[in-house]
Amino acid sequence: MAVVKPQPTSRPQTDDATQRWDDTRKLFLEAVEPQQREVVESLLQHLHSGGSGLRDWVAAIAWRGAMLPKAIPAALVDVYLQDADAVAHHECEDCGIAIPVRVQRWQTIDDGSCEIYFPTCPACGGRTGWYLRRSKQAQSQSRKYVDDLRRRKPK
Repeated sequence: MAVVKPQPTSRPQTDDATQRWDDTRKLFLEAVEPQQREVVESLLQHLHSGGSGLRDWVAAIAWRGAMLPKAIPAALVDVYLQDADAVAHHECEDCGIAIPVRVQRWQTIDDGSCEIYFPTCPACGGRTGWYLRRSKQAQSQSRKYVDDLRRRKPK
């Protein structure tokens, strides 16, 4: 019986994927405050030295359509530097920037039982939470679709 090794799901293992990761990482680092770049770059390069939340954020930008901000507030990066368990699972409803939270191992993200570092966005002051921007975009697209159907309907 042949043994099939599971493939990592975080990103494809091709030269194109490696280039995409490298390009996204460089753009991400440009958005980080200059005084934080060296430590963030180190965390992004070394898989077993912490920084998994930052790597997940870059992966989300590279492969899952997350937003790459022009500038990342230092306070957001500080959370990742101080809390190795912080993950970018919230987002700003207005500007879409990823927002770190800390989920306890016995809790789930969507039941609201996580440590919220930023109830308001440090970049724009908008409301933060689980899929807020994507929900807002989906509602807008749904309204547009229904409006288009209504316009097409003969009277």
